[in-house]
Amino acid sequence: MGDALRVEHPAVIESLPRLLAFVDDACGAHEVGREDAFAIRLATEEVCMNLIRYGYAGRPPGPIEIEFARAADRATVTIRDRAAAFEPNSAPPPDLVSDSERRRVGGLGWHLVKHMVDEIAYRSDPERGNQLTLVKLLKERTA
Repeated sequence: MGDALRVEHPAVIESLPRLLAFVDDACGAHEVGREDAFAIRLATEEVCMNLIRYGYAGRPPGPIEIEFARAADRATVTIRDRAAAFEPNSAPPPDLVSDSERRRVGGLGWHLVKHMVDEIAYRSDPERGNQLTLVKLLKERTA
């Protein structure tokens, strides 16, 4: 894998534009095509918003670190934090068939992330914190 790019900001809403600009810049620097870059950005945005809103809820905001790396056929985004542990596979599937009035609010975030990327790996360690790895298999390169 090529040289990884890395950024870290506090888990506050004001940091979100800088975190997403990093992802946009990393995708551009590594010649990720528009469609793939959009999927990577959207998945990263959802994860970061969940960390800001829920992961650090009731606690002082800690760090969100994003690392971006590119191989020939894939882009890998690794997100590290010290928020409460959350196993993505434990997120309940969203209700996509009920009338909108009967659906509970929210719950679409992890569904979206799972459809934007091709691989998701998560691990939590009390000493080192949490690490979520998102892998997008690339379809195209920028011209």
